[in-house]
Formats: sequence, structure tokens, C-alpha cells
Amino acid sequence: MRRTTICRSERAALLALVAVPLACGALLGQDTTKAKPDTTKPAAAVAAPAPSQLQEGGQPPPTHVVARGETLWSISQLYFNDALLWPEIYRLNTAVIEDPHWIYPGEVLNVGTSVAAAQAPADTGAAPAESVAAAPAAAAPAESVAAVAPAAPVGDTVRAQAPPPAPADTTAAPVAVADTTPPPTEEPPPPPAADESYQTIFERPRSKAIEVTQVLRAYAEQPYRPLRRGEFYSAGFLSEGEHLPWARIVGKPDKPSIPRLTDRTTAYQYEQIVIEPPPRVSYHVGDSLLIVRIDREEGDWGDVVVPLGVAQVTEVARKQLLASVVQQFGRIHDGHLALPLEPFRDPGEVRPTPVEQGLRGHVIAQRDLHTISISQQIIFLDRGRADGVVPGDVFQIYTGDVGTPTEESRAIIEIVHTREKTSSGLILNLQNPQITPGTPVRLIRKMPS
Repeated sequence: MRRTTICRSERAALLALVAVPLACGALLGQDTTKAKPDTTKPAAAVAAPAPSQLQEGGQPPPTHVVARGETLWSISQLYFNDALLWPEIYRLNTAVIEDPHWIYPGEVLNVGTSVAAAQAPADTGAAPAESVAAAPAAAAPAESVAAVAPAAPVGDTVRAQAPPPAPADTTAAPVAVADTTPPPTEEPPPPPAADESYQTIFERPRSKAIEVTQVLRAYAEQPYRPLRRGEFYSAGFLSEGEHLPWARIVGKPDKPSIPRLTDRTTAYQYEQIVIEPPPRVSYHVGDSLLIVRIDREEGDWGDVVVPLGVAQVTEVARKQLLASVVQQFGRIHDGHLALPLEPFRDPGEVRPTPVEQGLRGHVIAQRDLHTISISQQIIFLDRGRADGVVPGDVFQIYTGDVGTPTEESRAIIEIVHTREKTSSGLILNLQNPQITPGTPVRLIRKMPS
């Protein structure tokens, strides 16, 4: 049998004959009636909302129920023809959507309030590349969380050319009216409950260092007062042989309900006492009297007068007075004496100034007889108003010669009461308790005149 051999040239010609009918069939099957899609516009501008989602007149419904697989991008594309308007839907539904990356099937979203934002022209040209927002990621379980829509393709916004203007449409199109109704305001959340452990600066415990500092500051910065009213009236004085208008305390107006062995009565502060005034002396309601006792006689200086309290007249009778004890320095009972209260002149906060070669004098006696002198005790001096001594002056009790090694300071006293020839001093600083009558004193600080 004779073999037939096909050469390579013949084989190529055969393949060409087969390819020609196939190409013709493909050309005949291609549909050339449809126009090529315009790729110069973004997909969001070309897409149109589904007819089933629009109401009559082209307006979207007021609300939308989230279905499985939907995202804020897809809902914005569905109603507003622009997926990049999804933040507007999120802004209107912050009460429902906590996180724009997570929406759930069945949630009812408000989409009708943003009609003004949604009625943008369908063909506005390509948006700048930097204004395109990224799609929110939505990784969630398939059975409960809507899937995230794929990002819409974005056209070439750099080289894209504006399309030619469309012919004018004389058909009247429905005009969208912006809804000026303000969105529903949300009630502000209630303020957080006050923490019970919160404390103000007045309730916070102070440290020990602060407490010690405040105490030391109070002692160091306290206002200086050279003389107080109580010190003036409770100091006592020497009568200097002067005849004073003594009144006598009779006792208390009410009799005790329980019998006592003695008829002497004792009055305390705020109690009533009966006073018998001296002859030819009249008192009025509101007058004050100094209640005193005569302790002893001190030579030519007269009697030692010790104050016990201050009483104020409350009622005036023909021969007696009814007074109330307003201040008490000691025990008050019938038989004590009273005299009109001397006025007190407050020197204020003036400080005495140091002096050299000051006035000199001597100690007369102690008001209260003690073997050893103590602080806050009253000492009588032989210098008074006639010598220029005033309350607030400071004297030094010393022994030896001033300015020599023999000088010894024993006490520092402040004058709290003055008479014509004598004065009463209060011991402020005691160095040596041996203070006897005749011990020399000298003025070291003088109150301004």
C-alpha cells in the first residue's frame, strides 16, 4: 500500500483553512448593538437605586430595615446613588449604631431625614482621590452581622475628562425640597454618680507636718496685744489711803430651800446678788461695779484690793440694788465690797519700744503672799501715773549694778494697772523666784505716748 506523507507546509495550510470559519462565527455572534460602557465615571455615579426602594416622586422611604449582607456602603448606594455618603446615615442613627463597622439585621435606620444630602447631581465628575473614604471593615459572625460590601471601583480621577454637556431637557423634573426639620436630639446621659470617697480640701486629713506647721505659725504670727480687759480688771491695786465709795454685798435675793449651818451665801457667774450702796451715792440700771475684797493693809500704801468679779445693775430700789454677776475672778459671798467700775482704755496692738536709762523703782510687795514667786503673779511697784507709767510698759526686776557682771535679771513684768503713786505688774518671764520687797526695778520698754 502506498503511504501519503503530508509535509509541514501542507499542515500549516490545513490549520489556516480551519481557523477561518471559526473566526467568522465569532464575528457573527458578537452583539454590536450595545454601546461600550463609559469608564470615565465612577461606578457609584453610574449605578441607580433599585426601583423597589423608592417611593412615588423619587423620594427614599423614611426608614430602612437592615437585611443580612448589607452595609452602610450598600445602603448609601441604594438610596443616594453614592456609597461615599454612608457617614450621613451613621450620623442620623448614632442612637442605633454604636460602631459604623458593625450593623445587624433587623435594625431600623433613618434614611429619609437626609434627603437634602442625598439629592446630589448624578453626574458631578470624578471626585479627587484624597476625598474618597475607605470602606468600613466589618468582620463579624455570618449568622448575626451584616457582611461588608466590597469597595466600589474608583475611576482614574487624574486623567479622566469631563463628559460633554448633555442636551437640555425641557421636561420639568421634580425638585427636591430640603428637609429643615432638625434631627431628633438625644437626651444627655445622666451624670455619673458622685464618688463617696471624694473629699474636699476641708475634709481631707492633714499630714502631721502640716498640722505642726500651722500650730507653730499660729504661735509665731498671733497678733500682739499689750493689755487685755480681763488682765486690767483682775490685777488688783493698792488703795494708797484713798477713801473709796464702798458698797456692801448683802447676799442673794432668793433663800436656799435646804437649811445650812451658816447664813453666808455664795454667788456665781450669771446669778443675782443684792448690793447696799453707800450713802449719797446713786446707781442706775446698766451701771457696772467691781466686786472686791480687802486682803490686808500694806503700810503707808494703803489696803491691798483683790478683785473678785464684775456685776451689772439690773434693778434699782430705794435702799438696795439688784445686780447680775457678769464676770468672776474669785469666790463671791455676802460681806464683800463693790465700787464703780473704772473705764478700760484698750491700747490696741501697739508694741512698746526699748529704752535706755529708763525709770527706776522698787518692789513694794506681792499681791498674793507666796514664799516663792511664780509666773502670772501680780507685783506692786512704787511708780505710778505721776511718774509717767502707763499700762503696757515693761519693767525688769534685777539685782546688782546695771551693766556690770553683778547684774542679775530675776523677772520681766508688764504693767497692767496703774494708780497715782503705785502700779500693778504681771510677771511674764521669771528667771529667779526670789523676789522680795525693796528689789530694784527699771523700765526697759515704754509704750508710745
